[in-house]
Formats: sequence, structure tokens, C-alpha cells
Amino acid sequence: MYSKEETKKLKRDFWTSFGVYMKKHNVRLGKKINWVNYNTKIKDIYFRLNVTNKKATFYIEIQHKDLDIREIYYEQFTELKKVLESNFETPLTWESLTTNDFDLIVSRIGLEKHQVNIFDKNTWKEAFLFLENSIVAAHNFWEDFIDIFKQLE
Repeated sequence: MYSKEETKKLKRDFWTSFGVYMKKHNVRLGKKINWVNYNTKIKDIYFRLNVTNKKATFYIEIQHKDLDIREIYYEQFTELKKVLESNFETPLTWESLTTNDFDLIVSRIGLEKHQVNIFDKNTWKEAFLFLENSIVAAHNFWEDFIDIFKQLE
């Protein structure tokens, strides 16, 4: 068991290391992207990365408070499902209505990778690869289709 300070330090070290690991994509793309806190430029649509002591997750999360607007965004993603999933190595999980870690009602699309642990540095490489593949795939999709979602704002 780790103390609060040790836990905080390990988490900070993980995300700092992941940020450094992802810099290669900034060079390739010719622009600086904050991969850990990816800015979709659309209010209430987020790309969420998380790692716990059991798994790593990537989600496209739609948090709009208005159910009808949230459904419109989600429906737009479902219309682009084939294109979106073609960017990923495995099929995505689609949840039109769920609660997130903050007990907010959201719609989300994503992936999970089990058997990685933020507290076990031996699994960090595997977690990094999963998060990298997920966020880069989402970024590539988003670059092509952001304008469609902007029109819905």
C-alpha cells in the first residue's frame, strides 16, 4: 500500500513520462499538442485518458447537460462509426447513457486495456502504447471531422 504522497508522486511521474513519450508526435505533426489534456475545441466533448491499478482507459466523452444535445452529438458519432473505428485496432465500446467517474451522466465511446497498473512501472510501456494508439487514432479522426461537430454547437 502506498501513502498519499507516494501515490500522488507515482501518478505525476506516470503522466509526466507519458507526456514526454508523446512529444515524438508533436515533432511529426509540426505542432504542440497536450495529449494528456487533449483540447477538442468543442465544449462538452472530451478525450479522456486514465490509468488505475487495474486498467487503462480511453474515452470520447460527451458531457452536455442537455440530453437532447448530448444525443445529437452521440448520433453524429454513430453516423461516423465505421470511419471512427477504422482508426482503432479494436472495436470501440459505445454507451449512449452512462455515468463517469465524477457521477455525471454522459455518453461515451472508448476502449479499456486490462492488466496494466499505474503503480507498477513494469506495465507502463504497455499502458503508454495503449494510450498512444488510442489518442492518436482519435486525433486523426478528429482532424478530419471536427468541422461537422462544430456545426452542431
